[in-house]
Parts: sequence; C-alpha cells; structure tokens
Amino acid sequence: MADINNILFPTDFSENTSNALTFALEIARASDAKVHLMHSIEEPYNFAMMDEAPITTEVKRSISQTVKKLFNTLEDEIRKNDTYGELNIETSIQTGRAVYNILEEAGNRNADLVVVGAKGRTGLKKILFGSTTAEVIRRAEVPVLAVPKEASYEGFKQIIFATDYQDGDLEALQFVVKLAKLFNSKINIFHSSLKNNLKTEIMSRGFRDLVTEKISYDNIEFETTPSTRFFEAVTQKMARHSISLLVMVHYEESFPPLPKRLSQEMSYYSEAPLLVLPGQKLTNAKNDHVG
Repeated sequence: MADINNILFPTDFSENTSNALTFALEIARASDAKVHLMHSIEEPYNFAMMDEAPITTEVKRSISQTVKKLFNTLEDEIRKNDTYGELNIETSIQTGRAVYNILEEAGNRNADLVVVGAKGRTGLKKILFGSTTAEVIRRAEVPVLAVPKEASYEGFKQIIFATDYQDGDLEALQFVVKLAKLFNSKINIFHSSLKNNLKTEIMSRGFRDLVTEKISYDNIEFETTPSTRFFEAVTQKMARHSISLLVMVHYEESFPPLPKRLSQEMSYYSEAPLLVLPGQKLTNAKNDHVG
C-alpha cells in the first residue's frame, strides 16, 4: 500500500463529521498529506410522480452556493488553529448519491485514506454506523477510517490489528505500520481462535516470523486468545486497555473471525475508531505478481 499522501474527507457539516475531521487533519499533519474535503448534494425525487424532474438548476445553484459558504466557514475554522495552518486543503461539491460520489472522488483524488464519521453513542454495543459509512467501507478499494461521534483524538498510542492470517494481511499490516510510525504507536497483532492446537500454533508462529522478516518496526506485540466469539475477545481486550484504533481487513468472500458483513457488525461493538483495509484488493494484487 502507498504512503498517505491524499486524504478524502466527506462531510455533511454535522457535529458527527466535525469530530472525525480532527482525526483527518491530525493524520494529514503527521504525513504531510493533502486533505480533500467533499460534500455530496443528494437530489430528492418525488416517487409518487415518477416522471417528475429532479431539483431545478436554480435550486441546485442555490444549494451549491450554501455549501460553498459552509466550506469557507469550515476552512476558516481550520486555519484558526496554527497546527493546521499550513495544510494543503481542497474542496469539491458533487451531486448524486453520496456513496457513489465518495467512491468516485476517492479514485479521482488518488486517495490513500478515506476518513468518515460514524453515527451513534459511545459504548461497545451502542455504536451505529450510518448506512453511507457502512456501504463506503464495504465498497472502497482504499483504507477507510470510521470515527465514532464521541471519539476523542489522543493520538494513536495503542493499535489493535485483528488478523486471521489471510493472504492480504501482511501487506495490510505494512500500511498500519506506516501509520504507527507517524505517531510512535504500539501495535498489538491480535488473533482469536476457537482452540489452541498445533495448526493454530504453526500459523501464529509463521505469521510472527513473516512479520519479523518483512517489517521493520520494533513496537509490535503478538497475542492469540482462545475464544468462541471474536466479538467478545476483542471487546474484552479493548475494555482492559486504552485502545486508540481497531484495524480490520475486509475480504469480500468472508472474514473468518467474524460473522458476514463484518464492517457493519463490528461497528456495534467498537467505541474506538475503526480502520478497515481492503483485503480482497491486496490479495488480488499479490496474486497478480505471482510468477
């Protein structure tokens, strides 16, 4: 995975996304990345009158002018903080469904990371991701950082990297290490298995050896926990320690430690920001280089 040079931050100017903006700005500051702020104007349709046209040009122009003013206000607020005064910030306004606009903009802007806000309340079982956030996570081909509404930025001191030793996990970990180096973070490589036996021991040691061989970062520890439920194992660990970031890898076909649709379901349990990496793309890229 590439370094973090471009960060896409979709916003609806709500309190929810305002909180997530701090995380985007701090990562941009640490990595010297450009920040792309975007807003998507969704066109309302009257489904009782299917032949009715979408919003008029005049209304669309008025909405765009309002959004531009909101962007100006937002940029002014950012610049007031000397910490972010030198950041390279761009803005864009799109029309249409937010999910598709975010995914398209991520490609157009060569985004290395998308940062989004997550709706809900704090508490391991109370975080609810908005439907847009969940769908972006599921479809994105770049890492997506989802920040709960009340999450407080205090650096990324403790990072949990959940793994089931899939093909793309090592490359995903390399991206996490790049992030960790920016903040001098401690990475806990966490695996949960139904039982400890020779097979799981071989996989655990093998992955540890690969990480030691391929990755140059000293602040990494490994942990394997026997558990019938991954949710319980990881949330218990998060309850015992002050976790700054939970990292998971999303595979299209499945993610063995979790039920299907891991990204949405995990969001119900996580009070820390959740970084989801596109494992299927990593696997395909790895296979493309074979031979």
